[in-house]
Amino acid sequence: MFLYITVSIYSIVVVLSKKLYAGYVNNGTFQEVIHLNLKIEPIGIIKNTASGLSDVLIYSDYEHILGNVIEQFKKGTKVLIIHKNTESMDEHQVKVTSTELINRKGNLLTVKGIEADNDSVIDVRMG
Repeated sequence: MFLYITVSIYSIVVVLSKKLYAGYVNNGTFQEVIHLNLKIEPIGIIKNTASGLSDVLIYSDYEHILGNVIEQFKKGTKVLIIHKNTESMDEHQVKVTSTELINRKGNLLTVKGIEADNDSVIDVRMG
């Protein structure tokens, strides 16, 4: 199962079952350069609210990573949230959900359009 793949004219990166394979293509053959085991740490958590919206809390330890991106978020902005259900049997399964930002107060984002509760947040990007 592929979690992530990126290809350019000179290189390829594939993440397969938490292992990173990176290298280059030579005459149509993949030449492996590195092989790493990956462990993705959550940067936040999603909590449902009574109003039908969801709160995305970015842990303060990770604010500096997303600082520039989060500051650009304004009400109505489309936000992509990469998240993982901690109760899922498949530890390699992640979801990418496009949401609408309703409010932002520091590292707390209130969004509309995500069906997740207690999911771990892996990344947040403008969508």
